[in-house]
Amino acid sequence: MLGTTIGGRYHITEHLGGGGFGQTFLAVDRHLPGKPTCVVKQLKPQVDGQAAWQAATRLFDREAEVLYQLGNHDQIPRLFAHFEEHREFYLVQEFVEGRVLNKTIKKNVCFPEDEVIDFLQDVLSTLAFVHEQQVIHRDIKPSNLIRRQHDQKVVLIDFGAVKQIGSQTINLEEESTFTIAVGSSGYMPNEQLAGRPRYCSDVYSLGIVGIQMLTGLSPSKLRYDARTGELLWRDRIQTISPALADIIDLMVRYDYRQRYQSAVEAMEALQVLASPKHDTVILPTVNSAVKSAQRDQLSLGDRTVPPAKYSDAHFVWFERADELFQQQRYRKAIECYDKVIQIAPNDYLAWFKRGIAFENLHHYEDAASSYQRVIEVQPNDYLAWFKRGKALEHLKRYPEALAAYDKVIQIQPGNYWAWHDRGQVLEHSGQFDEAVEAYDRAVNLKPDFHLAVESRKQVLMTQRKVDQLYHLQHYQEAIAACARTLRDDPSDANAWLMQGMALENLQRYREAASSYSKVVKLQADDHIAWFKLAALLEQLKKYKEAAAAYAKVSQLQPHNQWAWHDRGRSLEQMQQYESAIAAYDQALRINAEFESARDGRLRSLAQLKQQMQQDSVSYRPPTQYVV
Repeated sequence: MLGTTIGGRYHITEHLGGGGFGQTFLAVDRHLPGKPTCVVKQLKPQVDGQAAWQAATRLFDREAEVLYQLGNHDQIPRLFAHFEEHREFYLVQEFVEGRVLNKTIKKNVCFPEDEVIDFLQDVLSTLAFVHEQQVIHRDIKPSNLIRRQHDQKVVLIDFGAVKQIGSQTINLEEESTFTIAVGSSGYMPNEQLAGRPRYCSDVYSLGIVGIQMLTGLSPSKLRYDARTGELLWRDRIQTISPALADIIDLMVRYDYRQRYQSAVEAMEALQVLASPKHDTVILPTVNSAVKSAQRDQLSLGDRTVPPAKYSDAHFVWFERADELFQQQRYRKAIECYDKVIQIAPNDYLAWFKRGIAFENLHHYEDAASSYQRVIEVQPNDYLAWFKRGKALEHLKRYPEALAAYDKVIQIQPGNYWAWHDRGQVLEHSGQFDEAVEAYDRAVNLKPDFHLAVESRKQVLMTQRKVDQLYHLQHYQEAIAACARTLRDDPSDANAWLMQGMALENLQRYREAASSYSKVVKLQADDHIAWFKLAALLEQLKKYKEAAAAYAKVSQLQPHNQWAWHDRGRSLEQMQQYESAIAAYDQALRINAEFESARDGRLRSLAQLKQQMQQDSVSYRPPTQYVV
């Protein structure tokens, strides 16, 4: 790539780095004065077939639009261009001159507390904007944070959703109901690892960066409580204010429900610490904490393991497992997680990650067993229940999968994903009405949940539930369902009627009128079809046919005031004012307070008088000749 020009203008000058998602280069823009420097990201989607390529292109365009939008913030690089060349995608972004945070953070070097507070507030302010745009960064870590040279502001780079395009194989035949787990080991919370990122997932990642700055330790060197999953980091720093420690603890809680739910919440909590009045406390040093721990023993299930063994072997194997997992070397990662489990049999985080690794290898039986071990240790871990349900669903063990999703809903009644996937299991089990109800619950919880909307739509189409499709305003799908019914039974009058109603809502009036005509041929006494046909004929300005259809409605329903009224309106359009007045009179006999009929009568009467006057003026008697 070095020395080449892409897009006809961007000349590559330096390779900055890369990974599974693609490569990053420095380039100069030869089309602009001064040939300014820019950053070029090259993404190579792994696609199989034209349809998959088109899907990748749509995804790329969509994510590029998001980046254009995010670039309106001063601390997010602007996107200058995006394009495809030789079946590779390119993003051209603003070059930010500054120092990447991972070059600033040094091993065992701790940042002052006030600097960490300022840093967190700075990044949270940018994240608040990102979340307002309904975007989750998904890969916050030191190498994606740049301290800009000219003003020392922190700039946020490398959004995870874009990496997804280059790092994942796009397979249209294996639709997934969860988001791809883009992120970096150590900085990524469990719900993100499981493919369920939330806004507070970004808050977690930033909290880990804050801990790294305060302790001088990388995430892999931090311990966590094997019972609760919470990080144990306070003993790795000697001096810290309790208020700041509490805030960071809330940023990095294992259970996302116990975290700050947004960047704004965390930022507001930190603003209290902007004043230098908060107290600090001196905590035990690392050495004293370790020596104290070595006097005790750590109980792990049925085994008692010396802390030295736990702190060394356990964490070394865990760190290695996470590295292998991040490299997508899942089999090797599983071997390392097994080593962790040998040391700590109840380490449910190891069991959980082991399950995800097996799931990524499509070994669903082993995945389900791993998630079951998590549940045995943590019975209310909704994520383990959810992942077990998904594995069982793949194994077509639908009753067990349904029970797992029900448990998720019991723990989290508002979990719209659980309701959706419950619907899928019911659908696979042939319980279609119950599946629709589950999809309904998912959509009610999240009205813009498009996957649930589409899933519900497909079931209703398959089951030819035209009434429900129509009620939900899925008119195209209602038409398709009617068409399938009519292929089997062309004499199904209700299918013709529903097809006409759906066509009418799509403003395809001629086709709708044709459908209603089929209904009245099959059921000559169907007053609803006659009325709808009449209204469409009037809409199409076929007033004579409309008047005749309204007359048929009046014949079937003599007391239908609207049929008489609308017949009068059609006759009025035909300038048959006397007949129109008679129709309006009949409507008024049925309802003397029918104001629209009274107005129509007066209007027709005035037109009739005007017509009679014109006829009188235009009349001339025969010329008489005098002999």
